[in-house]
Amino acid sequence: MEKNITITAISGWAIPETWFAEQLKFVFPKSKLTIVYPENPASREEAKNILRLFPSQLYIGYSLGSLWLLKYQSFLPKNCKKAIISPILDFLDKGNLGGKTSEYQLKYLIKLLTSCSNYEGVLRKFFFNAKLTYPEKHSHEIPDSKILIKGLEFLKNSSVTAKETNDFISIIGEDDAFVDAGVLKSYIPHLKVIKGTGHSPIPLLNKLAKYLLADNI
Repeated sequence: MEKNITITAISGWAIPETWFAEQLKFVFPKSKLTIVYPENPASREEAKNILRLFPSQLYIGYSLGSLWLLKYQSFLPKNCKKAIISPILDFLDKGNLGGKTSEYQLKYLIKLLTSCSNYEGVLRKFFFNAKLTYPEKHSHEIPDSKILIKGLEFLKNSSVTAKETNDFISIIGEDDAFVDAGVLKSYIPHLKVIKGTGHSPIPLLNKLAKYLLADNI
């Protein structure tokens, strides 16, 4: 990216803000970045306050952050650019919208976080399943279990329709661990599917940067 633009990025579940910021800075080195981790993603009032507090030219939602951004897009400023990477319409497989996770798996994860005093092992397994490197030096920034559980409850209880993505640049890895890219593509024709890529944000952000550059943002 050649231009200095303001970006507000909504992080994924259990993703440390500094770690996500490093991914974004690598791709958008000249931009002014704000990283947001919603503490209570089901709260419409919290979303309204966050999006009004950080007016930007570009908003990016990653994974859980994509569902959050789609759900609360009415609070975004007019004429901003909007993008979702590793997008989620419905995290659960029962919704038939591309989600790969069963309700049982999600409830079990919530149970583990509720009962464990030390849940690092749970998070390490999550990052392993997502094919992401566990962010050792940023692990102290991972939210506490109460906030993590609120995020999982949001994923369990929230969904949006494909039409909510109409104004969003949408990018997913063909091998995403949590969403079936082929199924999602059938609902979102403009979805860009990156071959040989999974849930890692860097390749998706690189594709987004190229798209924006071609669009002269």
